[in-house]
Amino acid sequence: MLCKIGKKQLVLYLLGMNIMSLGILLSTRTHLGVAAISSVAYSYSTFLHISFGTANFILYILFITIQAILLKSFSYKLFLQIPMAFLVGAFIDVYDFIVPILNPDFSFGLFLLILSNILTGIGVYAMTKADLILDPGNAIVETLCQVLHKPFSYLRIRFDISLVLFTILSGLILVQKVVGVGLGTVISAYLIGKTVGLTDRIVERYRK
Repeated sequence: MLCKIGKKQLVLYLLGMNIMSLGILLSTRTHLGVAAISSVAYSYSTFLHISFGTANFILYILFITIQAILLKSFSYKLFLQIPMAFLVGAFIDVYDFIVPILNPDFSFGLFLLILSNILTGIGVYAMTKADLILDPGNAIVETLCQVLHKPFSYLRIRFDISLVLFTILSGLILVQKVVGVGLGTVISAYLIGKTVGLTDRIVERYRK
């Protein structure tokens, strides 16, 4: 499989990963809440005083482990998610170093949130079009679909809700407040998916 990967395909995938990682990091600067898939890693990075990228990598490794348990095997597709998880964590930490910590008012925070969601959506689109390695956050939902015989959209919504509830409960138990979940979490659930769809339509129209 690896020998069949084209240079353009790999460049598109890595470019998408970079853009997605920047969008994920930028959402933490809004103070309005991060996307559901990022909420656990972001909150635990503050609880444990580790970098956001490191927490994200640990979460992805947990997702990969759960997939291996559910599938009762460890295929090369699962193995390839490990370097992908490492790179995303590394990119997040690089952008965390580059992008200054901000204390925006609500209006500017909302602008940053929309920008972060658009960047995340474009990055996800590019990675999907490259068709290489599925990120662990989506791969675990795909695995659950295989095991439970349910459609992706059905389980994706429930998986995201479970992550948000876990984040809220963790915050209330560990630090007696909610960390990482807010208005931005709700907006992200809608806007990231819409951005992926809109980007696809724009690209297809340009190709014609």
